[in-house]
Amino acid sequence: MQPTVLINQHRQTAIIVAACGKKLLIVKLGKGKLTVTALLPTEIQAQGYVTSDYSPTKAAESYLKHGAGVSKRAKQFLEEIANSQYTDVLTFT
Repeated sequence: MQPTVLINQHRQTAIIVAACGKKLLIVKLGKGKLTVTALLPTEIQAQGYVTSDYSPTKAAESYLKHGAGVSKRAKQFLEEIANSQYTDVLTFT
């Protein structure tokens, strides 16, 4: 799955890091420790998130430096994204 950066109307960002059945695994940038959350696409939309054209690689690199820390699971996903060559554009095949 192509990682995708999301942004909402409050300029809060998140990264879709994987899919798990019908749910998407996301890491939201926030004040506390970054963790992975499983949400349905409708739940993501309800929170006001839309796709952004920001580079998932750059976002992942930034998230890994989060001052409050990153959970082990989130760190694994973010490191994989940061070390990969994903394009900045989401494509459906």
